[in-house]
Amino acid sequence: MTLRPRILRLTPEGIRDEMTRLGVDPEGIRIMQDKASHLLIRVDAIDIRAALILKQDMLSLGGDVALRRDAAGLTIDKTPALIMGTSLQVGRLVSKLKGQPFGLGGLADSLEGAVKTLGSSRHFVVNGRNLLEDGKTLVMGILNVTEDSFSDGGQYVDPSKAVARGLEMIRQGADIVDVGGESTRPGAGRVDPEVELSRVIPVIEELAGEGVRVISVDTTRASVARRALASGASVINDISGMSFDDGMASVAVDAEASAILMHTRGEPRNMQAGLSYRDLMAEVYSFLDAAVCRAEAAGNPHERLCVDPGIGFGKDTEQNVELIARAGELRSIGTAVMVGASRKSFIGNILGTEVTDRLEGSVAAASAAVLGGADMVRVHDVVQTVRALKIVDRIKVRVN
Repeated sequence: MTLRPRILRLTPEGIRDEMTRLGVDPEGIRIMQDKASHLLIRVDAIDIRAALILKQDMLSLGGDVALRRDAAGLTIDKTPALIMGTSLQVGRLVSKLKGQPFGLGGLADSLEGAVKTLGSSRHFVVNGRNLLEDGKTLVMGILNVTEDSFSDGGQYVDPSKAVARGLEMIRQGADIVDVGGESTRPGAGRVDPEVELSRVIPVIEELAGEGVRVISVDTTRASVARRALASGASVINDISGMSFDDGMASVAVDAEASAILMHTRGEPRNMQAGLSYRDLMAEVYSFLDAAVCRAEAAGNPHERLCVDPGIGFGKDTEQNVELIARAGELRSIGTAVMVGASRKSFIGNILGTEVTDRLEGSVAAASAAVLGGADMVRVHDVVQTVRALKIVDRIKVRVN
């Protein structure tokens, strides 16, 4: 009987292990492992002349570059490009591009940096400590001290109940407690800054006093973030990617705080009004990349930043599913990646369930996000998610 060929799905580490099992010489493994790792790299809006050189260079190396059909006619100024090749071919491409015109030298540096993110260790530094050092997926527990949040609004408006819940989440395995005093559900209006402060500050102070090591404040206001950081928080979780308040980036710098930058469209009151994207992943990536660049320009170190694609914020069901499946692409920005899908409406749309009956869907979404490349998940149901991710974390190292 003829044995059927088996197509393998392996990480770079898995490729090395497979060659070792085959009995390949160690030096042969070193030479060949990059030939077995295939990459698809998208580059947006590059000079059309650069794109044509890029294609010819990659073809000469045995790879290829996909361009718009009208690129060859030089009738356009810029084009996106999809580079296709092995890690070895891309490495050689970088060498060929350095010193070339039309922005190709800068592209070489960017390609080199992006490829390095694939094998580099992950970082999200809070209070001087890399929370991702041991490879464990981080779990952020949601603590809404609001009256109108979509899932648990009104449940923890009493500060004593909020503190008790925060401590419970830590005991259940949460790495971060995220305290929010303003609802960001679709259609929600703004609350007065003093109201937001009155909700979050007592809870943050009490949690910090109880020894909770990592507390984040879910806010888009620099004034609220400043007070929260002074009260014991060490992370800013900003759904606007620091775009609603120009002072937010400097607040993070001054307090040496970490920050999570999320993609959204508009404000919560109107974000679900326009859900059409020409290219969803490209637009989300571009927004977050720009947000990180602005934060860094203000003085925030790269390792203290994290990005979030904003599940449910200006996206429909299929768009949310796509972002979860492709969360790992955001790693090319070079920061940690968080996904917050817990109890969101897309889960209800798929399962046909109300917000109180989305546990299994939430855990499934969190697990899929981690397998897709997320470093952290933001959840309501901490204990169930922590248990599930103990299994997922053992699997992900073999598939990512």
